[in-house]
Order: sequence, then structure tokens, then C-alpha cells
Amino acid sequence: MKKSRDNKDHIFNELSDAEKVAYQYNAIIETTSEGYWVNDMQGNFLEVNNAFCQMSGYTRDELLTMKIPDIEAKETPQETKKHIEKIIKTGNDSFETKHRRKNGEIYDVEITTTFLTIYGGRFFVFIRDVTERKKSESNLQLSAKVFSTMTDGVVITDATQKIINANNAFCKNTGYPLDELLGQKPSILSSGWHDKKFYNDMWKQINKTGKWQGEIMDRRKNGELYTAETSIVSIKNKEDIITHYIAVSSDITLKKEQEEVINNLAYYDGLTKLPNRVFFEERFNHKIAVAKRKNSNIALFFIDLDNFKIINDTFGHLIGDKFLENAAKRLKDAIREEDIVGRFGGDEFTILIEDFKTASSLGVIAGKIVDIFNQPFKFNSHDFFSGASIGISVYPENGKTYHELMKAADTAMYHVKALGKSGYEFYSKTMGEIVSERMALNNNLRSALANNEFHLVYQPKIDVSLNKVYGMEALLRWNSPNLGFIPPDKFIPVLEENGLIYEVGLWIIKQALSDTKSFYGAGFNDLCISINISYIQIENDDFLEDLGRIVDEVGIAKSNIELEITETQIMNNLEEALAKLKEITKYGIKISIDDFGTGYSSLSYLKKLPADTIKIDKSFVLDIDKNEDDRSIVQAIVALSKSLNKSVIAEGSETQTHIDILKELGCTKVQGYFYSKPLSYEEFISYMKNFR
Repeated sequence: MKKSRDNKDHIFNELSDAEKVAYQYNAIIETTSEGYWVNDMQGNFLEVNNAFCQMSGYTRDELLTMKIPDIEAKETPQETKKHIEKIIKTGNDSFETKHRRKNGEIYDVEITTTFLTIYGGRFFVFIRDVTERKKSESNLQLSAKVFSTMTDGVVITDATQKIINANNAFCKNTGYPLDELLGQKPSILSSGWHDKKFYNDMWKQINKTGKWQGEIMDRRKNGELYTAETSIVSIKNKEDIITHYIAVSSDITLKKEQEEVINNLAYYDGLTKLPNRVFFEERFNHKIAVAKRKNSNIALFFIDLDNFKIINDTFGHLIGDKFLENAAKRLKDAIREEDIVGRFGGDEFTILIEDFKTASSLGVIAGKIVDIFNQPFKFNSHDFFSGASIGISVYPENGKTYHELMKAADTAMYHVKALGKSGYEFYSKTMGEIVSERMALNNNLRSALANNEFHLVYQPKIDVSLNKVYGMEALLRWNSPNLGFIPPDKFIPVLEENGLIYEVGLWIIKQALSDTKSFYGAGFNDLCISINISYIQIENDDFLEDLGRIVDEVGIAKSNIELEITETQIMNNLEEALAKLKEITKYGIKISIDDFGTGYSSLSYLKKLPADTIKIDKSFVLDIDKNEDDRSIVQAIVALSKSLNKSVIAEGSETQTHIDILKELGCTKVQGYFYSKPLSYEEFISYMKNFR
């Protein structure tokens, strides 16, 4: 090796100075990593180094037969020609362009060229392959573009958590311009929503795993709260030391609000804002699991508002909705904060009560709710009376699942309905029979009218001062082929609940008027026929028209027709009832107030009622000879009726003593078993013929 070097040194030393310079020049050109060529003014390659051969993929011999346009990929031959002319004038140039390798691949190059006039003009060119650098620059530019335009907010901090950069989205989300963020810590956004433990746990995970992801409630510059879905990562150097933190966040406030709206639609009643049936069941099942684990009790109240249908149908859905909103508020006010009220549907509500001490404490709550709903609801200066029927079931005595307890509470509620509404009952196994009986009534009633199962009976009304039958009351009877004879007080409330009362009521009117006309034909003229009607009938907009049509069809004097409606039904919706009753009296038909004394009327209301007759309830008459209070009440009603120029009749007159006392008190019109029980059509004619 040493001998070879010595030979080269000997050869080099024998060269002339000019040859030594040329030798050194060639050595430099061949050993540099940059490409090199020499070209003439026409662009012909005159000399190339090995680096350029490797860079271009051509051999030296191939390149020395080529021109610059043969490898140029950016400029056209014309542009290259002009470029050469420009360099001749300036003497040098540095620029970037693109070349094409022999295999067709395009790559980026940086050119540095010098023009000398020697040898007729020569260009000495150094070429650097900058493809990788250009890619890096492009990637950096792309990263910067992505950073500035991405919709997610990005903030970068140093190792001390001071902000060193943030993108446009982050500034927009937070409301802070970049210059106000630089040097600050992200804690500038803290809303106070999260406690210290939240942040401690977050940084503990970042330091342990290098990342954290979750939702953070932050505060914008204007003080507005917003929710950000955030990912935080730590950046380390080669020595495994944290140098930066990067947080990427997305403002999901609108998404959270939309989720809340969807959640409310799915789980809450839109009108009352109470948990709906689905959510109430979920909460109840959770409470059952807790009660099972703690060996504790849970109570379920099933509440049905007694007269909501009448209010809703009469005054429309707007008043009906306000009524339900008010009802929901009353229920929430009646229970503890930890108890749960839900709207089951329509006018049905449910209440979950846990950690109660005794069954009697549940009774106190239920009684409170019943009392609250016995108070009037006030809308637009009107008083509306409802009432609430409540069924109560208890876990685990009445069931171990939600559906078992719901069925038990529902059964107990229907038992309250059967007993007359507005009250509460605890579930017992015997109630199932009562509910089954009521369901059987409902099912059989739906075909009773079409199957001619109804018939009327008539109880005479007597004027004892004249010893004369002046009229009769038509009473509905039902003898079911499946169930046998059913008392009216059992099936008429069911007719009102299932809506059949209107159709059946029209049948009663037509049949009673037809029978009355037949009584006239038998020689018993001018009898006044009294027909019971429900408020559900008169609140129907078609009632007056249907009544008039039937009267015209039968052909009977309107002055001989009297419609009886109970005081309680009138007081349930007084203003509307007054308007409807006045329409009927204007038509020429009489009105009788039935069961008077059992409602909540006052003298001022009684004065407004367009009633011809006040009918004293039999509960005051039956003990009139034994109870001084009953006697006083009857005496007061008679005096009041006469002062208002209204006729008065006492029902429940069953003994001669009753008759004598009533006559003594000034009541000469009576109705009761002393004179006659309710009679069939044929029996009534016979009774009239034999009446003394």
C-alpha cells in the first residue's frame, strides 16, 4: 500500500504546475457527493462526474452525447434556452428545478451554475438532489396547513405546561387570540366545574401512560361554559425526558345539548317534564335491585285522575294540558325530594317511594294527594274539580318485579274506581276478583244495546196534597244473558268510563218518551217523564240537536219532559254546566237537580241554576223520623227551594211516617217505596188504573 502511494506521489511530483492543478481539480470533482457537469452554450454536456452519473442513472458516455433538455423535467427546451441566455448575461445563478432520471423518475434538484467565457463559453454546474428535503418541507408545510385549518382545537405547551402554540380552531373555541394564550397555562380555561381530584387523576394517567382522553368542561373568555372532548399526549426526547404536551380538543357542547334533547324525548314526558313510562321503569328496576340488596321496601302508587276526560273533551286540549301540568306539580309538591313521580300516560301517574317506615305512612301520603286533588284547579277564572284514585302496591309483599307491582297497583286503583273514585286502596289478592268483574261488565256492556238487553222501569211520582200521580222517573235496568241482573250503580259508572253512556242515553230518552206517549194513549194524560242524564251527555256538542230530533220524532210536549242531573256533576264544572242547562231550558225542557244536598253547592250557585225542581236526596229522608239533623236539612232545603220559586220532591219516602213529616215540612211531592217500587211498562199501566 505504501509503495503504491509512493508511486503516485512520484508521478504527481513529476507533473507540471498546471497539470498538478488539473489533477487536484479532477480529484475534488470526482470525490464530491454533489453532481457536477460542464456544458457549452448550446447545452451540450462536455464533462460529468460520477456523482451526477449515479444521480441521473446515465453512464458518463451516455451523458456526453446528451443535452440539458434531455434531463430537464420542469422547463421546456425553449425555457431552458432562455435560462442559459440569462445566465450568460448575469454570469451565475442558483435555482431549483426538476430532472428526469434514466428510469423516468422525476426528482428535485438544486442548481448552482457559473458561466465563464473560456473555450468559447462554458457553464460549470453543481447539482444537489434535494428530493428528500423538498419532501420534508412539503410535509412541514402540509402539517402547518393542517394545524392551522383543522376543525379540532390544538394547543402545544412546553414541559412546564406553558402554551407555545395553538391553532385557529383552539383560539376560536376558547375566544382567546393566540397572543393572549402564549406563555399562559391551559388552566386559564378552568371553569371550576371539575374538582381537584379530577385533574390529579388526569395528570397521573398522562405521566404514567403518556396520554389521557376524556371530556372537560372549560370556560371561554366571555365566561360561557363549553364541553370539550380532549386528548392529551406527552412528547419525549431521545433521553426519554418530556419536552412538550399536545392537547387536541373538539367542542361537543352542541352535541351534548342534542344528546340531552334526545335523552329528554326518550326518557321524559314532553308536557309535564316528568320521567316517562320507560324511564320510570328503568329507575324502578334499579331501586328494586337496591332494595333486594338492602332487604328494604319500595311502594308504588298508581294514580288516575278521575274527571280528566270530561275536562279535556269539554274545554279542549289546551286546558287539558294545563290541567296535567298543574297535576304534575301538585304530585311533586306532595312527596319528598328523593321520591320519583312519573307520567305513565294520559291522565295516569306513578310514584315510587322508598325507605318508608310503615304502611300507615304511605296512607298519609296517599290521603294528602287525594285531598290535594279534591281542591279545585283554577284556569281562566274557572274552577275545575277532579279527584284522584290511587292504588298502592308494596315490594316484596305484592310482587318482586316491576310488572307484578304495577299490575297490583293498577288493580288496587280500579278497586277505588269501583267504590266511587277519589280515594286510595292498598292491594290485596281479593281485589283481582273485583277488577275481573269490572272487566266482564265492560266487555258485556259493549254489546248490550245492540242485543236489546236494556229495559226501562218507571217509579211513580206522587203529589200527596192532591193524591195524584203527576209523573214518573225512567230508570235503566240491565239483565245480561251472561252475567245475570246487574244493579245500575255497578254498570252505569262503567258506561260513563267507556264512553257508551252517550249512545245508551239517547236510547233511554227515545224509549222513555215513546212509553210516555203510550201512557197518554192509555188515558193517562199530562204525565211528566223524568229522565236521568250524565254530564258526559250534555257536554257533547251534539246533545241538544240529538235531543230535539228524538222529541220531534216521538211527538211529545217538551213541557212534559224533565231531565235529571246530579248536583255533584253540575258542581264538577259549574260554569260550563250552567251554560249547557240554560240551552236546554230555552228549548222548553225542564231541569231537575238530583241528589240535592250531597254536593258542594252554595246559595249563590243555586240561584244561578236554571232548575225547575230540587230533588232531596234519599239519604236525608230515610232517617227523617229519627235524626233531627236530617229533619233540619230537609226543612232548610224545602224553605230554600220555595224561596227560589222552585218545586221540591223527596225521594226515599218509604213509610207513612216519612210522608207525614214531609207534609208537615211543606214537601208534598214524594217518590219512594211507600207508594211504589220501580215498575215495568205493563205494571205501571196497571198501577195507574188502580191508583186510588
